[in-house]
Amino acid sequence: MHEELSPLEKVLDRLEDYKVRKDEYRARCPAHNGNSDDSLSIKEGDDGRALLICHAHCEIEDILEALDLGMTDLFVQGKGHHSPGAAKKSKKAAGPGDEKHKILTTDELPDGTYWEFTSPAGEVLYIQRHKREYYRKVGEDRWVTYKGVLDDIAQVLYGLPELIDGVRAGKTVYHLEGLKDVETARKKLGVVATTSGSTSSWRPEFRSHYTGADVVIIPDKDTPGRKYAEAVARDLLRVARSVKVVELPGLDKGGDLTDWLDAGHTQDEFFALVEESPAYGPEEEEPWSEPVPLEIKLPNIRPLDELMVPEPLREWVLDTSRRMDNAPPDFAAAAAIVVAGALLGRKVGVRPKRNDDWTVISNLWGGLVGLPASMKTPTLNQVLRPVKRLAAEARERHEEALKEHELDMMVVSAERAALKKELEATAKKVVSASASRGDLNGIRADLEDLEEPDPPMARRYTTNDTSIEKMAELLMYNPDGLLLYRDELTGWLRSLDKAGHEAARAFYLEAWNGDGSHEVDRIGRGSLFVKAVCVSILGGIQPGPLSSYVEGAFDDGESADGLLQRLQVLVYPDRGCFDPTDLSPDLDARDRAYKVFKELADLDVEQFVGHAPGEAEEVPYLNFDDRAQEVFNDWRAAFEGEIVAGNYPAALESHFMKYRSLFASLALVFEAIDFVDGVEGAGVVITKMNAARAYVWCEYLRLHAVRIYSPMLDTPERRAEVLLKRIHRGDVEDGTKTRDIWRRGWSRLGTAGDLVEAMAVLEGLGWVRREEIKPNEGGRPSEILRLHPELRE
Repeated sequence: MHEELSPLEKVLDRLEDYKVRKDEYRARCPAHNGNSDDSLSIKEGDDGRALLICHAHCEIEDILEALDLGMTDLFVQGKGHHSPGAAKKSKKAAGPGDEKHKILTTDELPDGTYWEFTSPAGEVLYIQRHKREYYRKVGEDRWVTYKGVLDDIAQVLYGLPELIDGVRAGKTVYHLEGLKDVETARKKLGVVATTSGSTSSWRPEFRSHYTGADVVIIPDKDTPGRKYAEAVARDLLRVARSVKVVELPGLDKGGDLTDWLDAGHTQDEFFALVEESPAYGPEEEEPWSEPVPLEIKLPNIRPLDELMVPEPLREWVLDTSRRMDNAPPDFAAAAAIVVAGALLGRKVGVRPKRNDDWTVISNLWGGLVGLPASMKTPTLNQVLRPVKRLAAEARERHEEALKEHELDMMVVSAERAALKKELEATAKKVVSASASRGDLNGIRADLEDLEEPDPPMARRYTTNDTSIEKMAELLMYNPDGLLLYRDELTGWLRSLDKAGHEAARAFYLEAWNGDGSHEVDRIGRGSLFVKAVCVSILGGIQPGPLSSYVEGAFDDGESADGLLQRLQVLVYPDRGCFDPTDLSPDLDARDRAYKVFKELADLDVEQFVGHAPGEAEEVPYLNFDDRAQEVFNDWRAAFEGEIVAGNYPAALESHFMKYRSLFASLALVFEAIDFVDGVEGAGVVITKMNAARAYVWCEYLRLHAVRIYSPMLDTPERRAEVLLKRIHRGDVEDGTKTRDIWRRGWSRLGTAGDLVEAMAVLEGLGWVRREEIKPNEGGRPSEILRLHPELRE
């Protein structure tokens, strides 16, 4: 089948899925199989070859192995087949060349000796004038040259078909520096010879052609030649069966194999010299010490001050944390605040501005971040107990109401049956003229007036896992809102990332505001209109999965839509020492807290806001009192002024810009807790004390947010972490030029300054060294990165 396909079509045929983007195809690279669906670029070259570029820098041989293709499959075979698309692209590519670069025929090429570089199938790809410029083939008898003419194509070794055949036949391969030397070796020594073309043209991807071969490298007699031989030999040690570097004796400076043979040396001398030469071993280098592991400490946070917890819940929160083997009180405190806000829901809102009608609903999204043994789940279960008790009581009431409804339906059924009998009897009288039709109409009116009682709706407080259609239905009958609780939030977050779940993601993005309507139209279910979608969210999440998800929030993809930023009550406390306890619950503290939650669920809104809500008042609301308003205004001016100053990445800035509503929500929740507990002066307006408590919570949560987002913050240590990962993956090899690293445009290593910071950290820990390489004949020195021997394995 492959003979009928172009190289491009062969590649596309092997991919599970791909998409078209401008003048190329994009797919998930099958070699590293990462998360990105467009990490592999597939293009068609001017000569019909398939060009593969992995943006995670996988090597071409790894990609081909994953696709079960060979190197020859990327090239047109002989006179080969060009797809219509390829021909069209070639014509298009040649068009701009007429304007930017002159297209030459073979007769128009400057005088000189030319060397042909061919594909594995022998198709000429480009040529080089001896020790001069390259010319790329752009059509039959058409050539173009300019600076960087080979930059956008896959370069090849000189004499590639012969090299491939020679390695397969088990012949020794001789690697030279110059093209002329390759021809000399072939003609005068009868060996398989090749070169990359110059001392600066070797590429690591070339080494795949030498797998299992015996290789002899013959350097020119000068510093660039020796360094070139060293670079090639070091690379080939990974794949070749054996490697030798043979320096020819008696050469003048700059001399090469051709000069040596022209001086009268014979084949026998040459092969004896090769036989006597030892196997290649890298030059001895300065000993390396044991490297120090790279440890990245989490940013510091502020410990939870117990006074931050509203007094009616304080002892219960602290007691719960102590009984959870002294788990961080942050878990219980944050969970309790989210639960309290969920029970308030849309019963009442807050208007943070004195004159504006901007209204904030207190539904909050929160999460507890910790390792599996951090006791976050047992703590969550304890905090949810009062809500589960409310739900159990609501179910009991619903069951009783269902019984009453069943009896009411029996009464209606009996009344309907009696009226039907009366209707039939009266109809007979009408026929016999003993009753009028008006009597029938009267009975009909009685039947029409007979109404079936509406079935009782169960009051719901929470749900664990549901479709958006079912959630919409639940919200229709629970307009104050619901709490979505997930033991592990990772599953919920990932479910919203899946294809086909875009509507669910949009639904929850709207549900965070707590005041938007939603309409669902489904076949078989009909239409549902939810006047107000109000959902609070609470759950646990482990640091590893969270870091992975945070990375998505820093991208420009679909996961950067602000979903993560809505999880504002996220706490990630320090892990305490294991300190098991066996304590009896503080029943007084528990009963007081449970009573608070029950009173919030049954809040007397009119008494809390201080007036009967008007018809135009969609959500009753509180304002700040004068002093509380001053606290909010001062905090917002200072906090948001710092945020918009550009001190944070865009994703974290977006997270913090939602704190204006977080402040208001927290203040309202604190005021409501005080009110239902009977604190004197609570309610009607939000007091300065609860505004100040909201202020402290926002500062506290800000530090936790920085910790949570820290894996994506640009610090020297994080850059060093990225560089070390790239090294471990094989993307950076020993001796790589540092400018070649930052030119690859990797995240966090995209500038020379970023890379310098990363290398400095790793160098200080003993993982890498920077070495300056000075040219033999002047010019600017270059810097290479040397890797610790552990990283070269």
